[in-house]
Amino acid sequence: MGCICNYLFVFVFYLVNAQKSTFKAAVYEHAVIIPTDWGSRDNRSTALQNMMKNVDIYKEQAMIASKQNVDIMVFPEYGIYVGMRISREDIKPYLEYIPDPEENWNACQFPDKYENTEIQRHLSCLAKHTSMYLVVNFGDRQPCVIGNDPNCPKDGHYQFNTNVVYNPKGDLIAKYHKKHLYKEKHFDVPPVTKLVTFETPFGKFAVFTCFDILFKTPAIDVLMIDGVGNVVFPTAWMDALPLLAAIQFHSAFAASARVNLLAANINLPKYRFHGSGIYSPTGYKAFQYSESHGGKLLTADLPIVKTNAFRAKFQRPDIKIEATVGNGQFQSEVRHDPFMFVPIQNNKGNVSVCDGKLCCSLYYERLGNASEYFAFGAFDGLHKSRVKPYYLKVCTLLKCKTANRTSCGDRLVKESLTNFTSIKLKGTFETRYVFPEVLLADNGQLKLSSGDFWTYKDGTLESKHGFEHPVLSVSLLAREYERDNGGEKDETDGGNYIYSNLFLITVVAIATFGIE
Repeated sequence: MGCICNYLFVFVFYLVNAQKSTFKAAVYEHAVIIPTDWGSRDNRSTALQNMMKNVDIYKEQAMIASKQNVDIMVFPEYGIYVGMRISREDIKPYLEYIPDPEENWNACQFPDKYENTEIQRHLSCLAKHTSMYLVVNFGDRQPCVIGNDPNCPKDGHYQFNTNVVYNPKGDLIAKYHKKHLYKEKHFDVPPVTKLVTFETPFGKFAVFTCFDILFKTPAIDVLMIDGVGNVVFPTAWMDALPLLAAIQFHSAFAASARVNLLAANINLPKYRFHGSGIYSPTGYKAFQYSESHGGKLLTADLPIVKTNAFRAKFQRPDIKIEATVGNGQFQSEVRHDPFMFVPIQNNKGNVSVCDGKLCCSLYYERLGNASEYFAFGAFDGLHKSRVKPYYLKVCTLLKCKTANRTSCGDRLVKESLTNFTSIKLKGTFETRYVFPEVLLADNGQLKLSSGDFWTYKDGTLESKHGFEHPVLSVSLLAREYERDNGGEKDETDGGNYIYSNLFLITVVAIATFGIE
């Protein structure tokens, strides 16, 4: 009966909203409240008190969003409790058993069905009272039997970094376990990769978390599911300039995939955790970037999108570029990767540079500023992340910190006075997964450029009349996923995939997964 009721609810909701061409989304960048004794061994009562300080803020913000007729709201990763400086044992009181959404549990209506699920009851009731879809990051504790499950941890249960999704009735309709953990030793990598989506009257949404967005599974694979045109994305993203600031890459992902992406980040600017946004296929609708500590609610209307660019047939652009001989090439490190650069010396010109099999070209016009030094660079190689390596190809125009060429790629560059009035950037990429980035500066604050000021098509990023603010960087960042592990196969956790949404669960076993 519960399953039938869910179908009827979505159907009726669909009829009410059938004529709508847009929906209203919200993300909340949350300044998570961290206990002064965080990392000590808490009991369940103390853990609940600590978590409720953050949940109470969620309630306040959700009520504000509801009064603005928001349809769906996303909260950040590690917003209910912080994920830093804590052990596997110490985080246990903060976790709850989260049942399979197929059980059709409404924690607000049936709070006693499972023990120690107080936080889920508050979240379920919040979704119900605000009549919104809510996406929240939380911790899932799942029992396992060591003798029967070869992956079962020594303490007899899994601990997962988890996103939960509630519908406007308060029903739990989806949960996703984060696959690519980033220095999260208190959590387990899920033994089976689940590609999770959920249906709403205004489109189908994919769900993944933070570091996941850089990898084919789940970020690209879940977009291959029919009908996916939206992504909900809780994150605790630490800015990694000059190429991977939160607003910079998340907006680029939406532009390349041509999806709506709802990115909610935590707000700890002291540690470079900040930057949230609501992004559409044609540019940002709202974004937040501030060096100041404090939460921020963003709301925006988004178009209803029913597919994405990565499902279309790929035709590699016919781009041919040769490096200019004798153009003052030099090498400098960007996030520990050796980029090959050429200096930008004039106020107008064509330059090109190659690294490995990648060649990049740039036509530019700029207003003169003799005190600022820019360079145009290329990189073709494996980024040797301390957590997990991944293969990049990058073409980038960026501002250097000083005229010293070794400063090109410095992560502390956040100010610029140089306006580019025309740019055309392209590269000889062999993949469709190219993410166009435009990052600007306004008095030390990172800014994005509206989609009205630039275009990206067929491997070329172009601005014919310049941008709203001075330029920090303009880049094409490509991922060659199949080369992350020597080009043989992608990580599959044994090759078991589960495609999950409100209406369908299909299990697909794959011995070896390769990219076309």
